[in-house]
Amino acid sequence: MSNSAHIDVEKCENVVTKAVYYRISAFDNYNTGDVSIEEDQIPQTDIDALQYCIDNASDMSHGICDIVDSLLEYQKGVTINGTFYDWDEIKGCFGIENEEEEEEEGQEDTQQD
Repeated sequence: MSNSAHIDVEKCENVVTKAVYYRISAFDNYNTGDVSIEEDQIPQTDIDALQYCIDNASDMSHGICDIVDSLLEYQKGVTINGTFYDWDEIKGCFGIENEEEEEEEGQEDTQQD
């Protein structure tokens, strides 16, 4: 069974006080979590939203932490604000470069020895 992960950047309003606030929420089949952000912290792109979650995971709820960890562990994609990004599109956020290039460099180093 597939465990699809989702991240949404949301503008929320308290219906009684009319106070507006912003948050990033994340959920999958097993976890859910959100973090409040200030207006000047609103990510400009979907990838920025993911990067915010990765960079701040240790300060966020366990749910978001677990979701970010599972993306990396299973090298799977994520739906951000309704758009799906596969692993190849997001792996750079985790500091993982093109694996094929790394393998080729390793083979070249071995051949040079």
